[in-house]
Amino acid sequence: MSAPPFDVLPLALGAAVSPLLLVGQLRTLTTPGSGVRQSWAYAAGNAVVVAGWAAVGLGSGGSLPDRPAAGADPVSAGVHLVLAAVLLAIGFRSLHRDGGTASPAPAGASLTRAFAMGVALMAGNLTSLVLYLPALQDLARSGLAAGPLAAMVLLVSLITLAPSLLPPVVLLLAGAWGRARLGQLCRWTLAHQGQINAGLCFVFAAYLGRSGVARL
Repeated sequence: MSAPPFDVLPLALGAAVSPLLLVGQLRTLTTPGSGVRQSWAYAAGNAVVVAGWAAVGLGSGGSLPDRPAAGADPVSAGVHLVLAAVLLAIGFRSLHRDGGTASPAPAGASLTRAFAMGVALMAGNLTSLVLYLPALQDLARSGLAAGPLAAMVLLVSLITLAPSLLPPVVLLLAGAWGRARLGQLCRWTLAHQGQINAGLCFVFAAYLGRSGVARL
């Protein structure tokens, strides 16, 4: 069986490709009266939810048998196959949803509102949850020492939070030009949100299904 980092990093990358979180952050950055401070408050709200998911993933994974060094892993196989089915359901649902109707309201100038929006959107982001949880469960069952385990959890969490963390960094580095480009990206992502989410779900449902079958 492959080493845990090679198992969990594709799941973390999938969890990061979230149009809902990206649109929320881009609107926070580009709405009049809002800006970088509000964007970091939004990212902090996302991070609070991810920390809760990490606790659930590590706790549930720690209660499962350790991953075998070689051979079948029916526990992990079952989790991956069930979550693949969940992703398929979310993907088909996304195809029947108008991309513009799922856009979050602007966060405005309040740091509290931006933080609350970050919490709410991440808590409702099932696509990221379905990919993030098995990654943390795999890490919890991997037998890694405390130091490497903490480093991997942090890495997976930062990758998952990329849609929240990268836009304000781009704005800080690129200034007004970056704000204009982020606004364009926001409009494009919002217009195609359903298709992006569905495509993501189908690709990673196939990945989870394949990895689940391989672990039987």
